[in-house]
Amino acid sequence: MMAWSATMRLSGARGSKVGEPLGWYTAYPIQWRDPRVDLAELAKLRWIEGLSRRELAHRYGRTEEAVQNYFQALRRRRFRVPGLSEADWARIIRAAAPKKRT
Repeated sequence: MMAWSATMRLSGARGSKVGEPLGWYTAYPIQWRDPRVDLAELAKLRWIEGLSRRELAHRYGRTEEAVQNYFQALRRRRFRVPGLSEADWARIIRAAAPKKRT
């Protein structure tokens, strides 16, 4: 009766080397993420033009929740994003400010 290690050496299961690839490689162009939405344009459309979340979601092909996430990103940045002029920024700040209750 042969020992286990002797059997393995005879069959070539351990330490065998393959000189050529066993499969093939095909490259497929894949875009993992959708391009980002231009936050300056989004802010202008929302707070200057007055578009709703639903209208913006339809326009950009996103969900309303995704658009809401972009709004939160804008607020975290205090609406300071590239592409906004000082005049547009001031208009957006006024429009986005919470309304005071009387």
